[in-house]
Amino acid sequence: MRCLPDLIFLDLHMPRLDGLSALSKIRDNDPRVPVVIISSRTDSETTDRALSLGAVNLIHKPFDRLEIQFVLDRIYKAIEEEASMSDVIDLVERRSTDLSFSSESGILSKVVAYLGRELQNGYPGYDVPVTEVKLALYEALANAYEHGNLEITFEEKTAVLLEPGGIATLVKTRLDNPELASRQIHISAQYESSCAIYRIRDEGKGFDHEHQTKRPPATTTALHGRGITLIRHYMDEVSWNRSGNEIRLRKCLERRVTVEAPTT
Repeated sequence: MRCLPDLIFLDLHMPRLDGLSALSKIRDNDPRVPVVIISSRTDSETTDRALSLGAVNLIHKPFDRLEIQFVLDRIYKAIEEEASMSDVIDLVERRSTDLSFSSESGILSKVVAYLGRELQNGYPGYDVPVTEVKLALYEALANAYEHGNLEITFEEKTAVLLEPGGIATLVKTRLDNPELASRQIHISAQYESSCAIYRIRDEGKGFDHEHQTKRPPATTTALHGRGITLIRHYMDEVSWNRSGNEIRLRKCLERRVTVEAPTT
């Protein structure tokens, strides 16, 4: 079992890996654990760089007892508030967010980023696979945009991917049609005590999801066509409404298990 620390003090100057590189790796593995940078450098560039990578504060060398106490008091206060909020999360039966936006591919990644941040912040004390959920959401939104609202078939996308301009040219052509361009994507995100549920609906004609989901998954060398396979891999439950223009995704979360380090 791995030990999950409550707080990390990280010196910027280390023999094998510098502190900022180590901070980046820590953040990739655990975006929540508070990291305090220790440094003899006081320039604003170093401080800004550390904070942008996810450090919560910085302690200067040589150490000052009052500065250390001030930083620790702030961190303990924040951790205490998060722990108490974790107890309240179990009492909340449902929270929800509803979004609607027009057919514009540039907004998809921004919507996914927003939902990912909302998911991460909404479940303190839980192991939240934010990256996996975001990947599933992006695949579902891309399908709603291209295949749903713009009515681009699998065969049409396959053909244009081999041509100059690729899918962008076909998308632009479809958006010249006012009826297709005016269609919207609707997202309903419901956050229950230990599950996140998403409904993504487009305004297209739908598709035969029973036939589509029985098709063998695309090969790993295919340029596209893996969306449904990936969505099912990342999410716990995947289903559609009868017409096939709404996909429903469920992801269940587990409480984070903290393993205490053995005492010596």
